[in-house]
Amino acid sequence: MRLFEDRYLDVNTAADWLDVEYSTANRLIGQLENDRLLGELSEKDRNRFYLASGTF
Repeated sequence: MRLFEDRYLDVNTAADWLDVEYSTANRLIGQLENDRLLGELSEKDRNRFYLASGTF
């Protein structure tokens, strides 16, 4: 997974990496955030950036 190489991402980046629609990537990021594998850096409603935790 690309998170091993680049721990920073946004929903559009995840959608490109996974070749899925934005809504699917957004849902997956939400699940990873709930599992505390991603943390939000931007604290905004739009254009949010995330950082993958070091637990991989």
